[in-house]
Amino acid sequence: MNEEQFLDRLREDARRLRYEADAFMTVRIAARVRERIAAQPPTVSLFLARWLRPIAASMTAVALAACFSIVWFERTSMESATFDTLSADSGIELSYAGDSYRVGQ
Repeated sequence: MNEEQFLDRLREDARRLRYEADAFMTVRIAARVRERIAAQPPTVSLFLARWLRPIAASMTAVALAACFSIVWFERTSMESATFDTLSADSGIELSYAGDSYRVGQ
């Protein structure tokens, strides 16, 4: 099979896949293309709004997630705190001028 036969066979196979639109559909598509071409380019404010709105929304979502995680962390750490962990039984060791001091024993 040479290249010419291959291309002919490819054209024949693709013929049934080709979209044959009626005249009404062709006019509609052409009108939409002309409308998009004739549309004025967006102004600077519209351009910035298109970019900044999603960025602001995602930053807001990140801030809300951070707030919720801080609240959750604080609640879980306060629930696990008992009298024994808050008492002065666990000593703190301080070093000052070469001397060691234990506080809380």
